[in-house]
Amino acid sequence: MVIIVQQGEVKIVESFGKYVKTIDPGLHFLIPVLYKVRGRVSLKQTPLEIESQSVITRDNVIVEVDEAIKYHVTDVRAFVYDNEDSVTSMIQDCQSNLRGIIGKMDLNEVLNGTEEINVSLFESVKDITAGYGLSIDRINIGEISVSDEIVNSMNKLITASRDKESTITISEGRKQSIILDSEANASQMQIDAEARAKQTKIDAEARAERTKIDADAEAERIRITTEAERQRILALNQAIKESDLNEQALAYLGIEAFKQVVRSETNTVILPSNMTELGNIPVAKELWSAQDTKKQTNHEYGAE
Repeated sequence: MVIIVQQGEVKIVESFGKYVKTIDPGLHFLIPVLYKVRGRVSLKQTPLEIESQSVITRDNVIVEVDEAIKYHVTDVRAFVYDNEDSVTSMIQDCQSNLRGIIGKMDLNEVLNGTEEINVSLFESVKDITAGYGLSIDRINIGEISVSDEIVNSMNKLITASRDKESTITISEGRKQSIILDSEANASQMQIDAEARAKQTKIDAEARAERTKIDADAEAERIRITTEAERQRILALNQAIKESDLNEQALAYLGIEAFKQVVRSETNTVILPSNMTELGNIPVAKELWSAQDTKKQTNHEYGAE
């Protein structure tokens, strides 16, 4: 009896119903009657679609879940002899563990956590299926569907949540805008105040500097004027000293000056601050002398 085994598979050889060996790909010869080929077992990775099942979430929502499994045979003897139907057992274990995982999750967690479900389901069944001679390469959660009523409720919830987030976002935007405006106004007021203070300081310094300059100029003018007057008086005194004018000449000059004052339209009379010195004015001295002579003459006539 000639047996040909294709690449990627093996065949089981029995002798009177007892497992003898597993023959690998290639050409094999068996003694008829003593040996018999039980069947072919594929070692290739096999994809398997599992029918959708109803699962209840932690918040009591019924969802329909599809699964897809990829597996391959690792132990041909265990796969054939240790389980009547290793593939069916693998499917049942996957479904059972999936119900347990989703039953601990809320609907939103189930809808948004398929990758976590895949990992958890793989970790929970990989050791179990190893006893069936199988190795699960990958588990994928397919479509997760819920009833129309739940979909409508979720849409309303999503809409309400979005409206809430939108309201919060708008409020936060207004709040930030108010804060920014307030900070901008405060900053502008501070800048204006600093500018005014700086300008006031500059103006005050300018006025102080101008006042100082004016005061220095006035002091200098007074000093120059005083010095000029002093020099003029010194020069005049020196001129008088050097003129060799006698008392009669000075008296004459005084009379001439007084004439000019009297003829003035201002009707101004210049008198010494000390009245006792009035007699020093030549004209006044002559008038007083003439008056005294007249009084003396009248007295003498009256006595007679």
